[in-house]
Amino acid sequence: MSVFYQPSAELLQALGFVQFRSPPRQMRYSRPSACGQETVVLYEDDELTLLEVVDGQMLYSFQGRLASEAEFRVLLRQVNWSAEPPAPSSL
Repeated sequence: MSVFYQPSAELLQALGFVQFRSPPRQMRYSRPSACGQETVVLYEDDELTLLEVVDGQMLYSFQGRLASEAEFRVLLRQVNWSAEPPAPSSL
C-alpha cells in the first residue's frame, strides 16, 4: 500500500492559508495572492488540488498525490506560489 502526503492544517496556516467550509470528504484552504486567490483542496483519498483565481478567472494548477512536504513546497514554487511563511509585518 502506498502512503501519500497531505499538508497539515498547521503547515497550511503557517503559509497563510485559512480553512473554509467545504463539501463532504474534502477540506479547502485559501489565501490571497497579488492578483487573486490561491486555494488548496485536500481530499479523503489523499489527492490534492491547487486552484488559483486570477483577475476573476479560475485557473487549474495541479491535481494529484504527493510523497512529501518537500515535494509539496516544490510544487508551490512551480506554480509561482509562496512556499514559505509570510514575513512578519513591521509597524
